[in-house]
Amino acid sequence: MTEPILQARGISKQFASFTAVDDVNLEVRSGEIHALIGPNGAGKTTCFNLLTGTLPVSKGSILLRGKEITGMSSDAVARRGLVRSFQISSIFPDFTVLNNVRFALQRKRGANLDFWRSENTLNRLNERAQGLLEELGLAEYAQMRAAELPYGRKRALEIATTLALDPEVLLLDEPTSGMGREDIGRVVDIIRKIRTGRTVLMVEHNLSVVEGLCDHVTVLARGKVIAEGTYDEVAKDEQVITAYLGTPHA
Repeated sequence: MTEPILQARGISKQFASFTAVDDVNLEVRSGEIHALIGPNGAGKTTCFNLLTGTLPVSKGSILLRGKEITGMSSDAVARRGLVRSFQISSIFPDFTVLNNVRFALQRKRGANLDFWRSENTLNRLNERAQGLLEELGLAEYAQMRAAELPYGRKRALEIATTLALDPEVLLLDEPTSGMGREDIGRVVDIIRKIRTGRTVLMVEHNLSVVEGLCDHVTVLARGKVIAEGTYDEVAKDEQVITAYLGTPHA
């Protein structure tokens, strides 16, 4: 069994008197696709916010490759190789697909001011950008405005811009949300493809996707971990069945 690349040790998040995440322990092992699932309001997205430094933890610690990242900013966490894509697309709709990926590559270089500089500066990034578009099946859309992409392709573009940051651990927040069957299949294929040399942690509501894609599953309910294991193991767990259906398994 591989060593954990990402660990949460007893992390909690309180908002006034409400505890959104309650003493969560999580181990994500290198090279795996790991799902974080649970009913609405379980605390999944809050966990993502804590892991990536978007929100500070109220208590507990987070380690990446065994080194403490608790309290670091989201940018600092990303520079260390833990990068998140968002449930709501964060692409630039009025720019081309190619430019969206080039802008992400600039961020990786730490050259924010390149956005306002010459086209020649951006052109140096073309080869890498085109390679990412090829990898995610977006090459034919390179010169299309991002706003004009079909929904599933927009999510693929978002993943491309995330990959431009060269993450070692990729966090995907509901990557198939709002998609039809064809787009779901396409995004699942993309995730399988990009896992090579990477670790993926994903929040996902579609349990069929989780069953077919993920190596390990952690289940949250009311901010607490109630089960973990393979999909088959957690699907038989009485606490999980109750959390999703509201009644014990007969």
